[in-house]
Formats: sequence, C-alpha cells, structure tokens
Amino acid sequence: MKILALSGSLRAVSINSAVLRTVRHLAPSSIEVYLFSGLGDLLLYNPDLEHAPPAVALQLRNEVASADALLIASPEYAHGVTGTVKNALDWLVAFEGFAEKPVAVLNAAPRAHHADAALRETLVTMSATLIEAASITLALPSTNISEAELLAAPEIVSLLTGVLIKIQRAVKRLPDMRPYLSSSLYIDSQHPAIVAQAAKLADGCADEEVVTKRCFEFVRDQIKHSWDYRLNPVTCKASKVLIHGTGYCYAKSHLLAALLRANGIPAGLCYQRLTIDGDQPPFCLHGLNAVYLPQHGWYRVDARGNKPGVEAGFCPPLEKLAFPIMNPLEQDLPGILAEPLPAVVKALTENQTVELVYQNLPDIAATEP
Repeated sequence: MKILALSGSLRAVSINSAVLRTVRHLAPSSIEVYLFSGLGDLLLYNPDLEHAPPAVALQLRNEVASADALLIASPEYAHGVTGTVKNALDWLVAFEGFAEKPVAVLNAAPRAHHADAALRETLVTMSATLIEAASITLALPSTNISEAELLAAPEIVSLLTGVLIKIQRAVKRLPDMRPYLSSSLYIDSQHPAIVAQAAKLADGCADEEVVTKRCFEFVRDQIKHSWDYRLNPVTCKASKVLIHGTGYCYAKSHLLAALLRANGIPAGLCYQRLTIDGDQPPFCLHGLNAVYLPQHGWYRVDARGNKPGVEAGFCPPLEKLAFPIMNPLEQDLPGILAEPLPAVVKALTENQTVELVYQNLPDIAATEP
C-alpha cells in the first residue's frame, strides 16, 4: 500500500514534516510512505493552465493517482491552512484522480484547531474520503522536537503507528464498506460533536471490538430513550441525538452508527417489525444496528436502552438484543441498510412531540419469509 504524505510547511525544521518523516520511518514493509517534496515549486493555481499543467502539478497528480491514501500535516497561519497546502489542493480540485481518495489529517499542535477544521472542510468539499479514525491531533512537548526525539517518545510512536494501522484498515475496507463508513444527512459522522465524542470513546484503545463496545454502551446507557423518559425534542439526526441526549430507538441507532463510522468502524441500520402491545397487531418498526467486526463479520447490537424486561448487551459472536423474536407474527427485516428507512425519517421529522411519534410509530409491510 502507498501513502502520499504532504506537508503544509516549507521550513527545513518543520515539525509537520518531521512528523511525516517519523510516520515514514515507522511504516512496516507492507506500507510505503512517500513524502512529496515539490509543493514549494508549484505555481499558484491558474485555471487557464489546466490544458497544459506545469510539470510539478502533473507529478503531484500522478502521485495522488497512484497512492492508496493521502496523509496531510499543515501548520496554522492566521487561523487558516498555509498557502502551500491550499495551493496544492487547488491543483487537485479539477483532478478526477482525487475524488473519493482516502485522506487522513495530522495536526501537530492542539492550538492549530482553526487550520485543522478548515483543512477538513476543504477536503470534504473536494469529495475526499476523510479517515476520521486516523486524523488526530498530537500533543507534542515542543514545536522544535526532532525526528529522533519523536521516535524516542513511546506515546508519539504508539499514536503514529495507530494512524498507519487505521489508514491501512480503512483502505482495505473502502471498496465494499464505503456506504457503511460514509457521513450523511442523518448519520452525520463528520459533525464536530460526533467526531469529538467518538475520539473520547476510542481514547487509548486501538482494539475495534473494545471501541465498538464503548460506543454501544455509551448510546445504550447515556442517551435516554425518548418514550421511556417522555423527553422532547424529537431527534433524528445523529448529532442532535448526542446534543440533546435523547432519542427513540431509531434515532439512537443513527447516533451509534455515526460514532462507529467516525472511528472507522463500518456500521449499518437494521429493523425489526414488532407488535406494539401483546401478541396481536398493530405493528411498528424497531431500530437497531449492525457493526462489522473482522473477527465475527456483521454483528447486530441494540442500543435502545435497558429497562425492566429489556436487557440488551454486547457479547459477540452471540447476539443479545432488546427484543428477541418470540412471536410468529413478528419479524427480523432482512438486510443491513446504510441509511434510515423513509418511514422512520418521516415519523421523526413530521411529529413534533414524543407523544405524537408514539401515536404514529413507523411501519412497513411484512416481507416474504
């Protein structure tokens, strides 16, 4: 696998370049990290040159096309990214080989959060696939630290090794798992609040199964089920569920999917068709999740929230759902969806109170056995 590394600084003693060289040194034989050194030679982007781009621009585009992923580190100048890295990205805006390219962002200084946010916004606008799990901020002891000192710091080595692992993992998964890793309107995994909470839940852990368990238990236990607690407002979008701390089962499944995707873990949505009361119609949908675990494949979890008579858990490969199918009239709906069912979105966006949602719980026709 090839990772193209771009430093937004031209300084000979740039900490960002030193971090990228450290990543190159830490890369195993299966990963080539190539640090592009020609950004300082790029002319300022001029659309009139698109018919005959200068040699350095063509070289950059060729390297981008041949790379499996990009790794970008940029300092902050006046609350923004440097002209160096912005000019390089300008040369890639019209380049088809950049679209959907996996990209990770390293921030070498916690105070440089404006540039970090601006760079992410530009990359997403350019249709890059941002690898959130591998995009981290380093709390370095000094901006003058050398490559040798970085390699001698166990915590830094561990973080940067983790970046390589997460990039490699994301690249391998993307062809088949892209829909289950993408941010969208209701599963807005790139929302700053989601990204921050996902990072907090994954802090200090590189084991996907452990991170998944943390995310699941957070949503199950810390986000209140709207009907159990009679809590408004009605939420649908993952970030709103997190901000307000409440949601119906469907909304909670949106949040869990977003937190997992922000950590680079493929997650989808599943539904059951259950009776509302007793063993007779009417029916309603119940929302839960499926997460892809390398050791087990797709595994269903239910973060609805426990209460007397309902006890869902995380114990792969065994499923422990809130509502096991016991009634022959009930059904596990087939498939793992990347996006919510329209009936679910309609119920959560057109009813303004939890009582109205309960009176209009979503349902769809039963599927053939």
